[in-house]
Amino acid sequence: MIQLLSVAIVAGLFFESNQQTARGSDLVLLPKPGCWTDWFDRDDPSGTGDWETLSHLRNEYPGKICSKPVDVEARTLSGLTVAAAGDVIYLSDTTTGFVCRNEDQPRNKMCNDYRVRFSCPPSFCKGCWTDWFDRDDPSGTGDWETLSHLRNEYPGKICSKPVDVEARTLSGLTVAAAGDVIYVSDTTTGFVCRNEDQPRNKMCNDYRVRFSCPPSFCKVCWTKWYNRDAPSGTGDWETLTNLRTENPGQICDSPLSIEAVTTDTLTPALSTGQTFFIYNQNEGLVCRNTDQKSGLCRDYKVRFGCPC
Repeated sequence: MIQLLSVAIVAGLFFESNQQTARGSDLVLLPKPGCWTDWFDRDDPSGTGDWETLSHLRNEYPGKICSKPVDVEARTLSGLTVAAAGDVIYLSDTTTGFVCRNEDQPRNKMCNDYRVRFSCPPSFCKGCWTDWFDRDDPSGTGDWETLSHLRNEYPGKICSKPVDVEARTLSGLTVAAAGDVIYVSDTTTGFVCRNEDQPRNKMCNDYRVRFSCPPSFCKVCWTKWYNRDAPSGTGDWETLTNLRTENPGQICDSPLSIEAVTTDTLTPALSTGQTFFIYNQNEGLVCRNTDQKSGLCRDYKVRFGCPC
């Protein structure tokens, strides 16, 4: 039985499949449902070889690779398959990733420079992951990365009904690798590691979390930036009601998210250290001068994320 790589175009769809030929009859194995990641190239063979391992790739490209890939593919930067390149490959699997070691090549030859990609299940393809969030550390009773707190501190950044949650230490370790006893980790409450649950008076590691959201949350189209007020009076009032009145038909009925930056340096509002009276996608932004230590808000502009 001869393994052949075929390229088929069906109704305008380009895909690669493994074709098995046996005694004149062709059996075409269609690809498994799912999707391929982008191509990744984090290393080159100038050292001991080309190490495109999953642990390194996940650290450098957080959220871009599913937790359990179903296939892996490697090609040289010029597009050659591994077979065509002729290198001796040390490892290529969905658990560790891809490794070509220079020491394994004949006649002191170096490995080619490879890029890799991974095939992921449909659950990874349908939807998107949020940014990583780290609002607490375990110096108190533990590390409390709860959805209620995160939504207050990062309005509009997390969907109303997440479908999955993932936590890692700040150094990139999974929960299993870190070895902590986790009090709660779900899509309703969020993530909590309590110090009291750890053996031998050990403290929890410091964790960051992210959430997987449905496609309706991922497909966001942003409005233009609006700046209808200045903080010369009582503050900067960029309310959704006023913005809709002054810009009829330009903002959707139910925004999914809000983003605000300063008008001078484009600093994100949540990074300025100022206190906001209102900051959410349903009401807009209100910064009151009386709430600020300096006595004056900065001048902000806002935009809204709407369903595309």
